[in-house]
Amino acid sequence: MGWKGRNEVDLWLFQFIFLSMNNFIELIKTLRKKCPWDREQTLKSLIPQLIEEVYELDAEVSGDNLEKIIEEFGDVFLTVFMMGVILEEKGITFDKIIDKTSKKMIARHPHVFSGEVANSAEEVLENWDKRKGKKWKVGHGLPALLRSSKIQKRASRKGFDWEDIRGVYEKINEELEELKNSKREEEKVEELGDILFAAAHLGNFLNINPEMALERANNKFETRFQKLEDVLKGRKFSDLSMQELEEIWQKTKNINE
Repeated sequence: MGWKGRNEVDLWLFQFIFLSMNNFIELIKTLRKKCPWDREQTLKSLIPQLIEEVYELDAEVSGDNLEKIIEEFGDVFLTVFMMGVILEEKGITFDKIIDKTSKKMIARHPHVFSGEVANSAEEVLENWDKRKGKKWKVGHGLPALLRSSKIQKRASRKGFDWEDIRGVYEKINEELEELKNSKREEEKVEELGDILFAAAHLGNFLNINPEMALERANNKFETRFQKLEDVLKGRKFSDLSMQELEEIWQKTKNINE
């Protein structure tokens, strides 16, 4: 295919995507006008839904069902664009959002758009830290476990870190012992926080997002506990010993898993 033919295909593809995006935005605007639930939504009310949809997307990305991934990604996409339409209603257009974001990305990637050199992802982050300066802080609006992970990643880029994962395991064990030996309530709160902080950094060494890992653990326990309740069929937990409950729990762990 010659350059002329290729350019015609690229133009057609751009127009198709642009028109599809506009149609999608118009669909959301119609929902805002005609659906009572959609009309009542605000930026604040959609935040919990966005977080929930991202977690559901994360759960599907861990598998290999592309149809499920597409479905969950679509739900995230829908929520984000609903928020965009709400911003547009406040006078902030999609063009303004895209323009501001584009300028920010260009400014944050001088190794792509200017003369700065970065040969690895680590160098990109190091250069970012230098531009931001030593006083910048990790976002306080993040969930605490995720924020602790990001804080420690920043410290690690500065060279403040253990040489290998053994240091993290030792730190967790050390903090566990300190918690066991704590007497005052204030001490216990501090030591428990230190354990969680170290556990978040363990995720960094394992390349695992601690917030996502904890959410999966929450979901897993909730599902298994519901199975336990189904097996007991209305019997009171207090009627059984902890050993009996543990035996049933172990059996239910493998039901439909």
